[in-house]
Amino acid sequence: MTSTTRRKFNQIAVTTAAAAILAPLTATAASAEEAPNGATSASSAETADGRPADSASPEAYVAWLRSKAASGDASASRVEKQFKALPAKKQEKFLDYINDPSHARAFTKALDGTGSFRSERANGDVVIEGQSNSSASNQPGGRRTLGTLWATHSVTVKYLGVKATKVTVKTDYHVTGKDTDKVYPGSAWHENYIPGTDLDNGVVDEWISAEPADNAHSQTVWSFEWWTGIEDTGRHRVWADYSGFKGGYLKVNE
Repeated sequence: MTSTTRRKFNQIAVTTAAAAILAPLTATAASAEEAPNGATSASSAETADGRPADSASPEAYVAWLRSKAASGDASASRVEKQFKALPAKKQEKFLDYINDPSHARAFTKALDGTGSFRSERANGDVVIEGQSNSSASNQPGGRRTLGTLWATHSVTVKYLGVKATKVTVKTDYHVTGKDTDKVYPGSAWHENYIPGTDLDNGVVDEWISAEPADNAHSQTVWSFEWWTGIEDTGRHRVWADYSGFKGGYLKVNE
């Protein structure tokens, strides 16, 4: 893929200290937020007009979702149920949306501020949401003085209320008092229900920022390739500290 196929995007940046209703995580407990069972989307054959065959009709799309569920994608059945609940005309409209990269790529619109964000396009048919979560937010007093914590940042794109794409990056770390004294290997995962596209991420890096911030960080780079030949890359980062402060961003095509 040459650089001429790439598109310029603005930055998504979200930082928040808002509380999240999440179960505490101890050094011996399992994480409350883990990657769902699922697989990356696979490329599909094309129709005469170039559209992927698996999204050429509602019947073809349902069959594609069922094949993903049979392959172990735990969320595909839920997406199928949501899609089938749409009226016939909206099912066709949903397929038009997922075959139009300009809508899915809208999550790169500049969305700065505190807390979770939500943006709408196409008269509310397309919704882009960002969220940061942290296990420290539910600790007494909003902080943990000793133990293992985690934080995530995710971006989700929905069409007509049906989730099409979600990317998440996670950091796991240990604190003693107000100090982040260890960061564990980070992780990243995604859910993608747009046929004819490939979404994947590279190595997840992790580190502790210098004082006084003393935050745990994890970062990965996503690669998203469209059936149209357009390829985008996005640097996705999450950070957090002992107190429940957390944030993240997705910077695309830097």
